[in-house]
Amino acid sequence: MNPLEVTFWILATFVVYTYAGYPLLLLVLGRLGRRPSRSVEPYAGSVSVILAAHNEEKVIQRRVSELIKLVNSRSGAGEVIVVSDGSTDDTPRMARDLVGTDGGKVIELPASWGKSAALTVGAGVARSEVLVFADARQTWAPDTLHQLLESFSDPTVGAVSGDLVIESAPGVLAGVGAYWRYEKWLRRQECSVRSMISVSGSISAVRRSLFRPIPPGTILDDVYWPLLVAMQGYRVVHQTQAVAYDRLPQRVGDEFRRKVRTLSGNLQLIARLPAVLLPWRNPVWLQFLSHKIFRLLVPWALCGLLVLSFMLPGLVYTAAFAAQVLFYVGAAVGLLWGVGCRLRLVTAAGAFLVLNAAAWMAWWTWITGRSSRSWVKVNYAKG
Repeated sequence: MNPLEVTFWILATFVVYTYAGYPLLLLVLGRLGRRPSRSVEPYAGSVSVILAAHNEEKVIQRRVSELIKLVNSRSGAGEVIVVSDGSTDDTPRMARDLVGTDGGKVIELPASWGKSAALTVGAGVARSEVLVFADARQTWAPDTLHQLLESFSDPTVGAVSGDLVIESAPGVLAGVGAYWRYEKWLRRQECSVRSMISVSGSISAVRRSLFRPIPPGTILDDVYWPLLVAMQGYRVVHQTQAVAYDRLPQRVGDEFRRKVRTLSGNLQLIARLPAVLLPWRNPVWLQFLSHKIFRLLVPWALCGLLVLSFMLPGLVYTAAFAAQVLFYVGAAVGLLWGVGCRLRLVTAAGAFLVLNAAAWMAWWTWITGRSSRSWVKVNYAKG
């Protein structure tokens, strides 16, 4: 084969490994040496639930009441800490009306410092052995806190992620929902091998002794601190029974912007925590590389495959080019059709195109220093 053909097959192998080979590798490794958390008895230690909120007056009372009820349903000591991240509405007062009567705390930051800073401030005043992180929008199942904490009876477990269930959505957003289910399956397999590399920020917990301050402006707080937990020699596990419920944004464009921000956050994380790229420092190096970094490189590989298959002679390359064009046309139809699309292959192709376009855009967002400005609050409500 000439150099162009060799390059084509290297790129094809890379794409296949990222989306199929790596999951298969995890499945095999998990079967050979499965490492479930050794939960012997319910966790009876103290817990601090930290809720970072910015202008959430529409949902804050419902959410704080729910969290207080969950904390009070346990036999161990607990508290709810609300950190108002520069809210300009009635969020702090409404939270204080509930938390202040229950022994918790409401901390008002003078300006919007970002979620990472808010979590760090909340963790700094927490008194409990385990910190639980929650967001304002979601709803937790009645036994979620109990299930989330149960894994801490295993001394090898340093952090736990709950199971974020996303409500079904129509059209291309249905494909995005399917991608999220694939993502959760992948996390469970990583947990079986050793440890996950990230958690669901809206439902997660960590031993306070292992939590480290998150640098202000960090986009992926739910990747930064879990990686530090793993790098301290502890496991980050997924607890399927600890369930939170959420929904996708109403528009595909909003989901695209969200993915651009989170994917550019991976590049920011490498700059802020370069040790994650060193296999002798990072015990989940393979997972981080395969799960996070390779996905950022896939769009460039896809572009290379399209160009090379067009340039190279031969039936194999002609067929490969035709298949790619057909796939992208189907994806474009799914995007144009929008919520009215009911063809699963088309919605899946559309979601794949959106996610990889976001990964491509993430590079430019990060390079130009616009990562922190690439996302604004959007509408998640129905109707």
